[in-house]
Amino acid sequence: MVVVIGLGWLLARTGFLSATTIGELNRLTYWIGLPALLVQRIAAATPAFDRVGNILLVLVGTTAIIIVISAVLGRMGRLPGASLATLIHASYRGNLTFVGLPVVIYAFAGSGAASAAESAALIAFVPLVIVYNVVAVIVMQLPGQSGPRSALRGLGRRLVGNPILIATVLGAVIALAGGGMPVFLDRTLGAIGQMALPLALIGIGGGLYATRLRGQRRWATTAALLKTAATPLIGWLLALQVGLQADEMRLALIFLACPTASAAYVLVQEMDGDGALMAGTIVISYLLALPSMVLVLSLTG
Repeated sequence: MVVVIGLGWLLARTGFLSATTIGELNRLTYWIGLPALLVQRIAAATPAFDRVGNILLVLVGTTAIIIVISAVLGRMGRLPGASLATLIHASYRGNLTFVGLPVVIYAFAGSGAASAAESAALIAFVPLVIVYNVVAVIVMQLPGQSGPRSALRGLGRRLVGNPILIATVLGAVIALAGGGMPVFLDRTLGAIGQMALPLALIGIGGGLYATRLRGQRRWATTAALLKTAATPLIGWLLALQVGLQADEMRLALIFLACPTASAAYVLVQEMDGDGALMAGTIVISYLLALPSMVLVLSLTG
């Protein structure tokens, strides 16, 4: 995983891949590669819905705790309304689509059909994304913010038209219906989906090179540390209390260790937040997320 991410950085650094090309690769991964892979893998598994609840409890519970911690720190630092809302937003909202899902799939690479734990984690992805987005709009409506109505309308459109969410739900429906997919369709989706993981990881590496740090470095670093260090640590403690199995814990912690989502910057701009703070957090969190995820994979593998 680290080598492929490094390859993406090197290709962007040498100019072999332009910023435009990296964006197009990410678009291909988002709309075609990952949806095909998710449908094929989830449909081939037996969804363990009884395990989804525990994983989701750890994910949502950790998110709630981080929101409280970031809010307290921001208040203590006397951040103005826009910066406080942005700090909270940046501290909990991870990049599940372009980082979390590829790394989750990587964690079980070579294991054949998706395991029950992996299937449960992928299904938990749907409500988690919804929680992230709804809470983001609520947080950004703190005193001094604007644009909640347009943000809510945009949120609805993004969720309904999200190909990753659609693919996850479709795969779960096929799995529950039993019988699986026709062989030709299963092989076709599997072949298309094989491009998703390497392209996503190359995109992460290219994004690391292309993104530049600006804005409030002190608070951006604080938010990034909360996201990539404090969040998985709290999640690990909650996972122990809930009694997650080792494979479930690994998948939950991967989601929690994700860097701050790039999409968060769009919402911050739309709702008059602190764009410089969010941009800085995204850059720093990407740098910190790599060792954090390597640690998670090594300790829970």
